[in-house]
Amino acid sequence: MLTPSPQDLRVALARYADARIEDARRSTAATSRAVEDAAYTLCVMTGTQAVPQALHVADTMLGMRTTVSPVLRRPGAPRGDSLQTA
Repeated sequence: MLTPSPQDLRVALARYADARIEDARRSTAATSRAVEDAAYTLCVMTGTQAVPQALHVADTMLGMRTTVSPVLRRPGAPRGDSLQTA
């Protein structure tokens, strides 16, 4: 099985969530089909056969790939994106 990129996995999760929300708001044949399509894609990407498993595996895969850690700031240090040298 090929491992999806974190970005592709996040897009699939967002697509599934959006489809579920739209289907809950106003269920039609098209929204039901969108949920099924998004669920299928998510299952294929995660190598699972059921959405709950796919969601769990996707969360695990994204958790393993965390490479960015939060920046620690000193209390009272100015906020901003610029780096300061001491």
